[in-house]
Amino acid sequence: MKTTLELLSEHGFHGTPISLIAQHAGVGAGTIYRYFSNKEELINELFKAIKRDIIKAMLHDYREEGTYKERFKHLWRNMLRFFMDRPKDFQFIEQYRYAPYMSNLTREESFMILSPIMMFFIESKRAKAMKDLPLYTIIALLYGPIVSLLKQHIDNNQTLTNERIDQAVEACWDAVRYRQSD
Repeated sequence: MKTTLELLSEHGFHGTPISLIAQHAGVGAGTIYRYFSNKEELINELFKAIKRDIIKAMLHDYREEGTYKERFKHLWRNMLRFFMDRPKDFQFIEQYRYAPYMSNLTREESFMILSPIMMFFIESKRAKAMKDLPLYTIIALLYGPIVSLLKQHIDNNQTLTNERIDQAVEACWDAVRYRQSD
């Protein structure tokens, strides 16, 4: 899977045949086909594996006892730092999440993998800590800034300092937090 990620980031989907993956992984193509029926299945499995790694990173040192704001900031920062440390994973997720060969099953499984985060959003909405918006709206409001910051960081060599990260997470929280005066 690591070899697949590396080659896809260098050559793209069409420039990365199974034979090239096998060659760089030091295995026969038949070995890959023993585990995956085709390249699309391999990519779908890679996608799910990265999603599992993201959740594991987001939940690292997560404490249920904190305030909703503290917990939100923890999850958001951990996701950003995960992608800062693993830019190829970020680029893969961004490039392939809407690709036509991503199966509906993979998308559904991906949603299930993300369920601990979704449960946090639901719990926050019920507690009136977060606005009562559809989950996909909340995700868009929170993930969009992560994507933009990471692209600046990766593509333009804009260093994401702790101060910039703190400003961004604070702004994202402000975007979704419940305000009684609204």
